[in-house]
Amino acid sequence: VQPSDTCVVVCSMKLGACYNVFDCEELLESSILSIKDVVCYVVVVFQTTSNFGFSAHPHLLDLLQDLKSRGLVHDLVEYEPREFSPQEKASLISATAPAEAIGKDLAEVSDVFFNEMSKREIGRVRCRDNGCSHFMTMDSDEYYKKEELAKAIDLIDHRGYDATACRMRTFFKEPIYELMPPDGFNAVPLIYKITESMPFRLAADYPFVLDPTRRLENVGTFHMFQRAEIEMYHMSFVRKDMRMKLANVSNKMNYGETDWFLRAYEKWTLADGVVHPHPHIGRLFKEVQTVPNYFDINLSRMCDTCYKTSDTKRCMKCMSAQYCSRACQAEDWPKHKAHCTTKEKPAEEK
Repeated sequence: VQPSDTCVVVCSMKLGACYNVFDCEELLESSILSIKDVVCYVVVVFQTTSNFGFSAHPHLLDLLQDLKSRGLVHDLVEYEPREFSPQEKASLISATAPAEAIGKDLAEVSDVFFNEMSKREIGRVRCRDNGCSHFMTMDSDEYYKKEELAKAIDLIDHRGYDATACRMRTFFKEPIYELMPPDGFNAVPLIYKITESMPFRLAADYPFVLDPTRRLENVGTFHMFQRAEIEMYHMSFVRKDMRMKLANVSNKMNYGETDWFLRAYEKWTLADGVVHPHPHIGRLFKEVQTVPNYFDINLSRMCDTCYKTSDTKRCMKCMSAQYCSRACQAEDWPKHKAHCTTKEKPAEEK
């Protein structure tokens, strides 16, 4: 599959995007739409079994095939998580990785991190093989404003940076609720140049804090964009199945027990303020602000079973679950019945 000739080429750069997908597929289409005008090729590297042994949503493959049939995705690559030997781990850890980031015993470095990084490397190679000069490594809950992205591409192309990064904004429960102040500690990779000498390597030494599975080896020139130039909009806590996220997040050992958060998330309203499952990252945020729905994300139009956007109807008992058909409602009932409790109808539905 060759890069699309319908993308808007802002400069000489040919930009690809590779997504790692297991859950949160309900946001994938709108994420792709946020970048598609400047991206020529999109590959999704997906798992039907997570790094922790959980099964993906039963309609994941249907959704991915639909995106491909509509030209939003060019390639789908299924990945099966595996175990890595100490020798393999040693070869995949960056030569520049700080000792404190890895520890003394390679066997203690979780296979989860190597599986995540391996998927990103597959995506990088697919972008290279399809004629891309640069690529973005993304998750389904990450968004960019296209005018900001276009300007960033122009600057990267002009100055020839090997690697760029930016800061992020974090959203909670709905795309109109933002955790404030913005995270000023963590960064996210924006655009990487594709060269044979720059593969993904775990925990490569970077001049800013960034996911260790998203780092390239042998990067020469870094650039960190200022917030006024470009930001990533992270719908980290906007999704259909929060339990699935927390059960499969790569660094879940840092979260501790999360049942309290899931209960709070289910009942959360704006008046509750900041609720966050991570004991350290959560401390970065002090309040929740209402902001515009920048990317027209509307999970209330999406069926809880097939994740298709259509006219949905709510479960008459709990008034929470929503389905596009009786067939989807019946399919979801074995899972939904444990959480289905009688609730008064909203005033507008009485």
